[in-house]
Amino acid sequence: MAVKIYMTNCKGGVGVTSCCVGLGIALAKLGERTLVLDGDRLCASALYTGGLANMQVYTLADFEKGACRAKQTLVSHPKISNLSFAASTGVKDARCAEKAIGELDGLFDYILCDKTGAGKCDRAIIVTEPFAPSVKGADVSKAMLNDGGIKDVGLIVNRLNGGLILDGEVMTAQEISALLRTPLKGVIPEDLSIPLGRWRKSTQKAFDLTACTVTGRRESVCNVIKGYAGLGGYIKRRVREKI
Repeated sequence: MAVKIYMTNCKGGVGVTSCCVGLGIALAKLGERTLVLDGDRLCASALYTGGLANMQVYTLADFEKGACRAKQTLVSHPKISNLSFAASTGVKDARCAEKAIGELDGLFDYILCDKTGAGKCDRAIIVTEPFAPSVKGADVSKAMLNDGGIKDVGLIVNRLNGGLILDGEVMTAQEISALLRTPLKGVIPEDLSIPLGRWRKSTQKAFDLTACTVTGRRESVCNVIKGYAGLGGYIKRRVREKI
């Protein structure tokens, strides 16, 4: 049976989909058969983020209508072995995703559910930015998950800038984890190239560390402060203020 992880934050725009895809890629690189279940019923945003735009033949909406089997909705990544996606485009009943997970369970080691299929998941990861509205959303999300029966909840702090930490503008990931009383699974640095459809090597390395922590191979998170210390780091922080 697959480890099924529900990824969420009740506040939008914090990067849940990007983290779902990034973690999926990292797990696949570790040799884990991984499925990213896209919960976006309108735009299939996980497929776009993963570089698979419009490559689906069937979606879960077709499965919902009985036009195909769940397995036929899978889109294999052409460049990354062990990584597949399934799109929820056009789905009317969210329970369709849970039914599909039931049929796909034995095909994968990990199923990452992007804000869908919570009823079939035994674990959850809350994604938050280091800013107050996102952290508040994470706190509310944890309460909702616990009330829904998911007790194994971890945390990814996304878009964390080491310069802002050193300037005292935001908390560290460890402080956010302690505040939310939620184990820290990953720290993803701020990466302004993601909206352009690419990731820096440092960003993917951060996801690689997150995958190692999630799988229990070793616990390690990205050090976002490194590179912002010293004179060079000070200049970098001042330049960022102008962006």
